[in-house]
Amino acid sequence: MRSRQYQLVALLLIVSVIADVTGYIFIKNEASNLVVNNLYFLATFVILSLLYARLLRGGRTAIYGFIALTICFFAWDSLSQQSLSGVQSYVITLYSVLALGYSLVYFDHLLHTSPAFDLAKFPFFWVNAAVTYYYGLNLFIFIFSTYIFENLKDNEILVVWIFHNLNNTVKNLLLAVGIYLAGKK
Repeated sequence: MRSRQYQLVALLLIVSVIADVTGYIFIKNEASNLVVNNLYFLATFVILSLLYARLLRGGRTAIYGFIALTICFFAWDSLSQQSLSGVQSYVITLYSVLALGYSLVYFDHLLHTSPAFDLAKFPFFWVNAAVTYYYGLNLFIFIFSTYIFENLKDNEILVVWIFHNLNNTVKNLLLAVGIYLAGKK
């Protein structure tokens, strides 16, 4: 079971790298990378949900329900509200709130179930810290992303996305620490 959890964390990093490279290629070719971003957020949310379903066995049914709900909401939003090729602030906000919820429940789980040892040496502490950090800091960007893209000047949008990308880099470093510690076990 534990190896499956580590595979899901590694898959998170791989999906992130693929999305970053693909998005960069789109931008270099002067094309919008919003489709890539929207599909990246959906894939990331599903992978995170599967990871937390493994980590929080008691909440599996609810987490699988959240996966189904968000996929349906993504389809509805893409078809009737916010185009797949546009900013999908509703869906990304939902992902962020649910991911933050998962991470807070998992921190509570760690507090109540972990033996007395150094949590800094526990790989999933770092993975969970990455989720909390990334979605916590970027939640407001995601909530206001439609406003940001429709009302700010290009140089102001660039500043917002630099902040986002720095947060994404820190998230990936925290995930890498978790993977590194998993390899030492």
